[in-house]
Amino acid sequence: MPTITLSFDRRSTIAALTTGAAITALGFLVGSANATRTIVLPPPPTAIGVVDLAKLFDGLDEAAEWDVRIKELEAKAMDEGRAKKASLDASIKEVEAMVAGPEKETRMDALRLARLQAEQWSQLKELEVDRERSLKWQAIYRSVREGAKKLAETEGYGLILVDDSRIEITTQRGQNAPPLETQVKGQIASLRVLYSGKMVDVTEKLVVQLDNERSTTAKPSTTKPGTAASSPNATPTPSSGATPR
Repeated sequence: MPTITLSFDRRSTIAALTTGAAITALGFLVGSANATRTIVLPPPPTAIGVVDLAKLFDGLDEAAEWDVRIKELEAKAMDEGRAKKASLDASIKEVEAMVAGPEKETRMDALRLARLQAEQWSQLKELEVDRERSLKWQAIYRSVREGAKKLAETEGYGLILVDDSRIEITTQRGQNAPPLETQVKGQIASLRVLYSGKMVDVTEKLVVQLDNERSTTAKPSTTKPGTAASSPNATPTPSSGATPR
């Protein structure tokens, strides 16, 4: 049987061993780098809620309380306005029945002044009721904003939006109205929500929360009329004036 002799080149063997060691070391380094690399996880999804403002305002006790107070002020002013008008009409009839002369002219001048004062009084009442309505919406919006923050913190919402997805685009023609295309583009530019599902509607939750808070914390206000708007955390109260319609 022939004898097989295995011969090794010493230099080739050393080179092979060196290459194997280098590959092993490189693999160890790569593995170590992967082991120590910081793993960045994606942020959790943001919980979003939406609110139907019209529905919200209709359900708020605070809005209903404001409406009652403003109507009472309007009714009081209407009674005062009718009394002023009746007195002025009676004076006019009395002066008209007088004989022409200096005394009648003097009374006529007084009536003209009284009529001007009545018109100014009516304009003043219009400004007062407009101010009260403005204070009403400022107070309600403040309450809604603060309530939405509390609701988000309590239930884990990252964002609460006004749901304007149900608003329809409308146009109108008129002498001073802008072109219809401009009207449509302007309305589209002001909208933010294209669609919202029922699962993210938190309107009812916010109504219940705000009404419950108001029933437990509302107290008679001692704020002077017209000064509440200067404080961002105060709930303004209507003044004593209103406008007859």
